[in-house]
Amino acid sequence: MFTRSATVLLTVAVTAALAAPPGSARGADPRVTSRAWTSLAPASTPNFAQASAVRAADGLQHVVWIVDEPGGANYFHTTIDANGRQGAVTRVLPTTWGQLSTPVDLEADAAGVLRMSFRGTPDGDSSNFFTYRGVYSAVSTDGGATWAVPREVLAVTDASGGGSTFVNLPDGSILGGFGDTGGFHWHVGTISEAAEPTTTNSEFTDHDAGAAALISTGSAVYVLYQSIRGDGVYARQVWPSLGAAIRAPGGFTNPGQPMAVVNRPGVGPVAAYMLDDEVVLWDVLANQVHRVRGMGGASAPELAVLPDGHLWVAAVGPIGYAPRASRVAARGWNVDRRPTLLPDMVNSFGVSVSASTALRAEMLMIGNDNGDPIQLNARSVAAQLVLKATPRRWASGRAQTVVFTVTDVDGGVARARVRAGGERCTTNGAGRCTIRFAARRPGRVAARATKTGYDEATVRLTVRR
Repeated sequence: MFTRSATVLLTVAVTAALAAPPGSARGADPRVTSRAWTSLAPASTPNFAQASAVRAADGLQHVVWIVDEPGGANYFHTTIDANGRQGAVTRVLPTTWGQLSTPVDLEADAAGVLRMSFRGTPDGDSSNFFTYRGVYSAVSTDGGATWAVPREVLAVTDASGGGSTFVNLPDGSILGGFGDTGGFHWHVGTISEAAEPTTTNSEFTDHDAGAAALISTGSAVYVLYQSIRGDGVYARQVWPSLGAAIRAPGGFTNPGQPMAVVNRPGVGPVAAYMLDDEVVLWDVLANQVHRVRGMGGASAPELAVLPDGHLWVAAVGPIGYAPRASRVAARGWNVDRRPTLLPDMVNSFGVSVSASTALRAEMLMIGNDNGDPIQLNARSVAAQLVLKATPRRWASGRAQTVVFTVTDVDGGVARARVRAGGERCTTNGAGRCTIRFAARRPGRVAARATKTGYDEATVRLTVRR
C-alpha cells in the first residue's frame, strides 16, 4: 500500500526530534497504560496503515508508522519501555516523500542498530536514485534518535508498489526482498548505487507472494506469504538455499493484510492467520495449527514474541468487534481461556502488538473517537490470572477449609495473594493456598487473587442455607 501526495525535494540526512505543536496535550513523561487509549504523537493527518514494532535486546520497544504531512508523507519513530513510558517522537526521513510504502519492516540487530525497509519516491523523478530503484532502508545507530538513509538498496525493483521485508543474517549481512504477483524476489547483501543497474535478484515465480515476510530462525531464512494462485498461506526457505513450499492447513488469502510471523525460541517460525473464521497459530516446521480461543470473527491477527518463548496474540475485526489480546505459554500452546477485551474506538484501521516483558503487551491501533483526529494510539494489556476454589459451595453453620489455586498460561503462580471474606492467604510454588472460614451465615463471598504485573482474578463462593 502507498500514500500519494505532492512532490518534494530530497536531502539525505539524519533527523531531529519531533516537537509537539502548540496546544498539544503530551506531557513530559507520557505513559501508555491499561486505562485508556493513549495517542503516541500529536498528528492530525495520519495514514491508515498499521504500525510496525520491534523489541530490542534491552527490552525497549521501537515503533514506526506513517503520517501524511503537508506536501508528502513521512515515517515517525518512538519507543515504549517496560513501564509504558514513551520516548521522543522523531521523523525517520529528512524530508517528506511523495510516495511511501506501508507497512514497513523494522528490525534491531544484536548490536541494537535499527533498520527500517521501505519503498517509494520523494518526487517521481526517474533520474533520482531514490525513485523506485529497489527496497530502501533507513538506519539508526542511536536508538532511533537520528536516522540516515544510505544510498543503497536491499533488493532491486523498478515497480511503484508493494511492500518490503528483510532479516539480519548470522554473519551480519542483510537479506532483503519483496513479494508481488510474479513471486518473491530477494538479494543477500546491500547493493550500492553504482552496482544497482547491473544487479539481479534471486527469486521464485511458481507462486505469487502477497504480504510476504522474511523470518530468520537458526541457520535458515524463510519467507511466509499468501498466494492467490496457490489458494493459501505458505512458507518457503530462501537461504542458504531455496526449499520446497510448505502449505499451511486450510485456505486463506487476504493480500491487503501483512503476515503476522515471529521466530519463537525452541520452535521456529510461527504465523497467525484466519482459518474457518478462527485465529490460529501455525507452527511452520511442525506444520500444525493451534486455535486461539475467543478470537472468532477477527479479521487481522498480530503476533509478538518474547525471548523466553511467550507469545502475545492480538486481533481486531469488523465494526463492533472489540480489540482483544491473549497470551500463550512460554512452552507449548496453552493460551488464555478468553482474551482481554479492550474498548473499541469509533474508527479503527488495523492493529499491531509489541511486548517488552512476558507480563505486559502494548496494542497499537490507528483510530479515533468522536471529534478526535485519527492518530496512532496505544494501550497496555496485562497477563491474566485464573482463580479456582475447592469447594465453591458449602452449607452454613459450620467451618469450611477452601483450597484456592491461582494459575496463568504457564501453570501455578507462586506468591499470589488471595483475599476472601476478610481472610487472606499467599500461594505456594504450585499456586495453591488455603483459607479456613469460620461458620458463616448463608450468602456469597467474593474471592480475589492479585499479583504485581497481572490483572486480578475473581471467583464467587456461596454459603448455602
